[in-house]
Amino acid sequence: MDKRTGRNEYDRHWKRVIHSLFEDFVAFFSPGLYEMIDWDKLPDDLDKEFQKLNPDGKSRDREADGLFKVYLKDGSEQWILVHIEVQGWKDTGFAERMFQYFYRIFDAYDKKIFALVIYTEDYSETYTPPRYEYNF
Repeated sequence: MDKRTGRNEYDRHWKRVIHSLFEDFVAFFSPGLYEMIDWDKLPDDLDKEFQKLNPDGKSRDREADGLFKVYLKDGSEQWILVHIEVQGWKDTGFAERMFQYFYRIFDAYDKKIFALVIYTEDYSETYTPPRYEYNF
């Protein structure tokens, strides 16, 4: 199995866990967000809608690991898009890709976005995730 195929298998397993255990997943990784969500209303899975936002991108194998619409406890019409990206290897283009995902979601839906990144690689305690900056 080549490196890319192995990576796709790895991502597929993470996606299955995220989708099947979404409520527990949010409770563990973001307790503050978990408390804001009205769990009596089922989250909407928006993965297919998100994939349609850029069907002709430079890289067709780039895809979000999970995109969900959740409803808040305050009863308002406001909703949050939760974008989850599981990253298990050092990728120099990762920060830019996260920015692109964020902007595409924001542009298409005009909603507040909560982005959660899970690094599954064994990084050192001094590792700082990359930050994307655009300058002219």
